[in-house]
This record gives sequence, structure tokens and C-alpha cells, in this order.
Amino acid sequence: MPPVANPSPEPADHVLVNVERISKLFRIYDKPADRLRQSLASRIRMPGRAPREYGRNFWALHDVSFSVKRGETIGIIGRNGSGKSTLLQIIAGTLSPTSGEIEVNGRISALLELGAGFNPEFSGRENVLLSARIMGVSAEEIAARFHEIEAFADIGEFIDQPVKTYSSGMYVRLAFAVAIHVSPDLLVVDEALAVGDTAFQTKCLTRIRDMQKAGVTILLVTHSTNTLVEYCDRAIYLKRGHLIKDGPCRDVVKLYANDLVDEEGGRAIDIDVPEGERAASESGAETKKVESDKTSILDVKITDEDGRERTTFSFDDPFRVTVSIRVSQPNLRPCFGVQLKSVDDIVLWSTTTQHMNIAMDALEPGTYHFTWSLRANFSGNRYVVAIGVGDVESGEYKRHARLPYAGHIDVLPQADGGSGWLAPCPAFDFSQ
Repeated sequence: MPPVANPSPEPADHVLVNVERISKLFRIYDKPADRLRQSLASRIRMPGRAPREYGRNFWALHDVSFSVKRGETIGIIGRNGSGKSTLLQIIAGTLSPTSGEIEVNGRISALLELGAGFNPEFSGRENVLLSARIMGVSAEEIAARFHEIEAFADIGEFIDQPVKTYSSGMYVRLAFAVAIHVSPDLLVVDEALAVGDTAFQTKCLTRIRDMQKAGVTILLVTHSTNTLVEYCDRAIYLKRGHLIKDGPCRDVVKLYANDLVDEEGGRAIDIDVPEGERAASESGAETKKVESDKTSILDVKITDEDGRERTTFSFDDPFRVTVSIRVSQPNLRPCFGVQLKSVDDIVLWSTTTQHMNIAMDALEPGTYHFTWSLRANFSGNRYVVAIGVGDVESGEYKRHARLPYAGHIDVLPQADGGSGWLAPCPAFDFSQ
């Protein structure tokens, strides 16, 4: 059975978490010995001379304020070093803020960075018992739920082995199993789920759905904009310790994506959407493109294999996406990308020439055209096409230009084929 939130007499809109002007200061030292020197310098003062400073201040959070109502799921997004983990640790009570106040009205269950909360010398079983008791769960409750925890973690005989022998995947399996089975009012999940395999991540997200239905409040840090949009009621964007935006998920994701490109030298500009394609953009698809001074996307055409422009295809029909670009500066290692998304901006599939191991020659300034040849082997639905152009730097794809809405295609549903995004061509056989 999925875990159930603790019964509460408060109304549904009761504020469970209130963060008021939280800031956090860390002292950073270049060498371990500098920490000792600073401690000694602050105690041994020379008359008329200020003590020497061996470290420097680093503000991980600056004056962050927000509130979370009971039953809400809030996604927190931002680049590495933006203060996400620090904020969750303060909410969970494992860190104290330098200034500001925080109030949490309920039992917290936290899955923070890998390694937090478990004693590596204890067995998995011992750590389950210890962690649950620390979170206020009685011995009787732990005994009643242990079988469910063990079954969800699914680590077999390792449950009785020291945690220090676990792989990172086994560790996060057990940690998540404990976190969801202690009847929390607030579940706090850092990016630890990214360690697990795909099947386990799906299992965890399914359980999160169950907890949402049970009224559990959830704070979820993720780099996945898809997870943010699909699972969260609203989103918070942190940047260098500052709260940049707190609002609807799609608005936050849009700002976050544009900021990422801005930091790579790009800018967001408005483009015109053809009248026949405007319906898709109004139904949720993004209508901005991002481009830099290095590369511009001039035009995109969606055609059938005979070159006729069209947007409606039957299952498995071939289609082509032809892109025209202008290269303004030499591109030594060009890389091109394509995505297929739902109309509410959830990425369903994507690839780049780098992922496909396609060797690209360097591009001199000029106008170029390239074509993605694809097949409509997915279920009946509307699909938005996104296009990207960039280069490969230090092994990573760096965008110069991106068109989140480059057009759309409508795939006609297969007769008696089911519904959804996938088209697995189902067959059914029954025998007695």
C-alpha cells in the first residue's frame, strides 16, 4: 500500500513550510591548513593590528523567501552551485541558516545527497531502524512497515550487509524506501534519484504520484525540466543563491532555458509563427527561438519524402525536417540537434549529430541547409518539432541557436491501436 500522509486538522491551504529571508554564509579556504591558521589568528591578536584573513566568504543563499501549502509539489531548479541543496538541507534541519527564519509544521522525511543519514558501518536493516526512529516512528510502526521497505528497496541479501559495501544505486534504493514509508507530511528529495537506474526512477516517480494523491507535500530538486513540468504544481528557480522566479512550471522552465543560452552567448528573440501553425503554439508550444551571433536559424520546412510541405502523416510515414542556417563565425566542430515534444512542451525524443557519431566538417561563414529524415512511428497525436544548432566544446554540445517551436506534425491514430505517445503495435493472444 502507498504511504499515507499523517492526518491533520488544518485546512487544505495550510502553510506547511514558510521560508523568510533565508541567507547562508560559508567560509571558504584554499588549503585545509588555512582553516587552522584563521582559527589561531582570530584568537591571537596583535595590539593595533587586525587579524589576518586566510579565507573568504561565500554566500550560498541570499535573502530567499517562499511558502509551501499542504499538499503542494514544488520543483526547485538551477545550475550546480545555485544553492538548491543548501536550501533543502536548511529546510530538513541538517544546516542552520546564517540569517532568516524557517518554519515547518509537520514530519519531514528527506532524501538528500548520497551518503547523508546512514552509518556506513551499520547494515541496511540497522540503518532502516535507526533512521525511522530518528524521524519519530515508533518501534511498532517500523516493524509493521519493514517488509514493505525491504520489498521496495529490492536489494536482496544486502539488507543485512554493511552500507559501506553498497553501490550508489543500492544506497539510494534503500534511502528512498525509508523516506517514503515513514508517513511524512513533507518529503524532501534532492537529486539523489538521478543515481538510480531508469526502472527504479520510474518506480520512485510512480510512488511520488501516490503520495501526491495522499496529500503529502513534496519539495523536489531536479535538472529534468520534463519531471518539473509533469510532477510539480509550481517551480522555484535559484541562480547563484538568489531566488529568480517562483511561479508556474512552464514560465520558470522558459526563463531557466533562456538563461542557460544567455550564459553561452545567446539571446532570446521573438519570431513569427505561420498562421496555420499558430494553433499549436497557442495550445502550449513555445514560440521563441534562441540564437547567438555565431549562428542563425533562417527557415524550417516539414515535408514528406517527395518534398511536399505537409503536417499530417499516417503511422510510420517518412517525413523530413529541412533547416536553413547562417553561420557568421567559423565553426570547427558543428553539431545539430532535433527534438520531438508534446504540445505542452514535454520532450518525448531527441538526438544530436554528436550522439549519432556523425562526423561533421568545419563550417566557414555562409548559408547552409541540413535535413533530418524521420519516420512517424508513434501514436496518433500532435508532435512539436524543435531544432538546435551549435558546436562541440570539451566533449559537450554547446548551443548557438535553438528554435523550440519549428513546426508540428499530426500523426493519424491507428485503427484499434490504443492511445498515448507510443505505438508499440500491440497484438493479443488468449488461450485456455
